[in-house]
Amino acid sequence: MRVDIISLSFGFESDHRNVEIDKAISSAISDNIIIFAAAANDGGNKPRAYPARRAGVICIHASDGNGNDGGISPSPQARKSNFSTLGISIESKWKGKKVLQSGTSFATPVAAALAADLLEFARYKCSLNEYEYRRLHSYDGIEALLHLMVEERHRYDYITPGRVWTGSNSNSCEMDLAKKIERIARE
Repeated sequence: MRVDIISLSFGFESDHRNVEIDKAISSAISDNIIIFAAAANDGGNKPRAYPARRAGVICIHASDGNGNDGGISPSPQARKSNFSTLGISIESKWKGKKVLQSGTSFATPVAAALAADLLEFARYKCSLNEYEYRRLHSYDGIEALLHLMVEERHRYDYITPGRVWTGSNSNSCEMDLAKKIERIARE
């Protein structure tokens, strides 16, 4: 079975790098499988966790539903994408009771799902050949797609789907998004 995206809601400190996980990530990257990983939950006290800090992996930080820094993500890095999305105060159930959970591990699958939505949109609404469509499945392609939804907030690249999904089904909005995605695929 072929997958396009892997979401890793965990992270290790630098001295806990795992050779088997590293081999699996290298293999996935060489197969153009996009990997999202949780940044870490120690705020500015520690750097990005592994594998989120690894080249070729999309690092995801946590924000509240308005894009505000949740205070748990590592500090943003200069000249790198610092993607964040909803990961603060996620309603959940624990032992039958409603609880609010926070973490970059919650934000990671949210970001992966938003990227998957754009890939599916591209599959059905864009005029792309197989090479161009596969181009979107690269690290650079997904990073560029995510930047279509980004608004800078507190030095993080807050992924807000409202920047591309306006809620209307107008053909002009879809056509505009399709053109932007086609440009990315052809760069």
